[in-house]
Amino acid sequence: MSKEKHVKHISHEGPILSIDTDELFENNPERDKKLSQRRLARERVLQLLFSHAVNERDTDDLYAELIKSDVNLNEQALEFARQLLVFYNIHEADINTIITERLSNWDFSRVALIDKILIQLGIIEFKYFPEIPPKATINELIEIAKDFSTEESGKFINGILHAIKEDLTSKNEMNKEGRGLVEQSS
Repeated sequence: MSKEKHVKHISHEGPILSIDTDELFENNPERDKKLSQRRLARERVLQLLFSHAVNERDTDDLYAELIKSDVNLNEQALEFARQLLVFYNIHEADINTIITERLSNWDFSRVALIDKILIQLGIIEFKYFPEIPPKATINELIEIAKDFSTEESGKFINGILHAIKEDLTSKNEMNKEGRGLVEQSS
């Protein structure tokens, strides 16, 4: 499969615009060295899912190309990224339903792609990573939003994830244990 590098946007009023998708997420090796391994893995999964959504490339191919080959990720971070992707691929429809139920008076398709992906990752961590406190998940995703999305994205993601956390808790769908108990990390 050839590597897609451009997204074409057709304007009814002018020429086709082409955006080089490789430039949207230029990684900075010096910055990356300062991040925790889980934070770096989350960022790489965000990049992968963004590329998947824009270019419609297979997530397994993208994992091999963008994450598995990343020399800045240790084995634990690679496994964390792989697990995030496995749960995403298995549960994407259910996760999107959870988000849609929480977006009162807002069309899911209007949510910025990066924000949507970060919210999806938050739900995955809430439901399928018992060792990660919900508060840590929310804080990390807000920080990533500050680096990769708009100024308002952090507030939006915070509000949606807190509401979803409460919904999942009330339905006993927050599978947390040990240090990550919901009561301890609210």
